[in-house]
Amino acid sequence: MIDFEGREIPTTLREVVDPRRTVLLVWDMQNDQAGGSFNKEEFLRTTPPLISVAKKAGVRVVYTQSTPYLWRDESPALIRRAMREQKVDHPSKLKPRRLRGSFGWQLIEPFKPEEDDIVLDKRRPTMFLGTEFESLLGNWGVSTIVMVGCTTDGGVEGTVRDGFYRGHFMIVVRDCVGTRTEDGHRDALRRMERFGDVVESAELIKIWQGTTDGGG
Repeated sequence: MIDFEGREIPTTLREVVDPRRTVLLVWDMQNDQAGGSFNKEEFLRTTPPLISVAKKAGVRVVYTQSTPYLWRDESPALIRRAMREQKVDHPSKLKPRRLRGSFGWQLIEPFKPEEDDIVLDKRRPTMFLGTEFESLLGNWGVSTIVMVGCTTDGGVEGTVRDGFYRGHFMIVVRDCVGTRTEDGHRDALRRMERFGDVVESAELIKIWQGTTDGGG
């Protein structure tokens, strides 16, 4: 840790992810997000142990569920983009959006928030728009956000950029995030290295287990 102008600047990953200053953000581990990822089997295996160790170390856990506006309530800019992506000539031909309570909206097994976890709905692919997340960070005195979930090249990347620009330490767990294509996943991870640390779950587990065992 470096002392600079009366503030402490962490220099190691261990210092950055100190449980006292860290939240674990489980991003959109929903059936239609996580379920369509090319690396689903990997992150379904690696992420639950990370969450378990984080909680034992005292890291707060926040889950998100993407609940988009119906097309009738959506921004014209996003409607126009969706029409291009879906190759339709009228908004009425767009595929229906994910509905609250539907199978696609629900968290994929084995992810299930516990009573002391926070679950936040959101409308946009960033945690910093239209949610109470920043209020929670202030309440908890949190400055580090560790991200797992889907999609790597969507909301994970958007939140990492936004969080960094707001002055937060952003950590992406390489083997606990996913998206539909391997190229999209790999390219997003490379871009996010400009805004945060990209690490393996084993690194964090070792650090947080050391915390619970009394290590430094």
